[in-house]
Amino acid sequence: METLTAKFVRILTERHRVVVLGGLAVIAHGLSRSTYDGDIWLDPMEDCGQWAKAIQDACGAFTGLSLHRLPGWKKVSGSGLVEAVEDTGMVRVQGLDCPLDIFRSPNEFEAGDFDMVCNRARMRADGTLLPHPVDLIQTKIDTGRDKDRMDIFHLESLIRAEYRERLPVADAGEAREMLERYSDWEVLSVAMNHPAPEIRELAMEHLREFAAEGDPFSQAILAGRPIPGT
Repeated sequence: METLTAKFVRILTERHRVVVLGGLAVIAHGLSRSTYDGDIWLDPMEDCGQWAKAIQDACGAFTGLSLHRLPGWKKVSGSGLVEAVEDTGMVRVQGLDCPLDIFRSPNEFEAGDFDMVCNRARMRADGTLLPHPVDLIQTKIDTGRDKDRMDIFHLESLIRAEYRERLPVADAGEAREMLERYSDWEVLSVAMNHPAPEIRELAMEHLREFAAEGDPFSQAILAGRPIPGT
């Protein structure tokens, strides 16, 4: 049976692109954990007024829903909703199965980044888009929450597995793009064996940067020492 939250999101996806964020997205990427609320990134559209109207139109299919803003989750409507979106880049819907936070510009992203994230995302059966783990990590940077640190740890393991498989067969252009988007000492160890000399040199540059910042794994690789803990 379709939940109220799922129905609300479905109504949005019938007319607009919707990217799943937060705990729901991490769960979809294979981490077993619970989540208190839902988080989605709704197509930013041309302006805040058009964006706010799309949410109000979806609310019209239900009774008893209310919209709230930060700080303090104060109830908003009308022009107050547009002002809230302009100020905070998001709004919360109350009255569904769980609180639903809808973002126009989520953490560490601008509204103009939406197309880029969609192009890297995977379409799900319900019509929503599941962001690539690299993009999902960006929404969880510097939140200071333990659950986000755990989510990042899981997402990074997925990225490493993808890079271990893809990097050795990627051409130089794709490999460079991959390393610019994400790199750590494990990924760079794989890149060090890439057939293109420019990719091997790029991997060395990243290792030197990490080593200079105090990363013991990168320092060990550069010095030819055993990697700590392995």
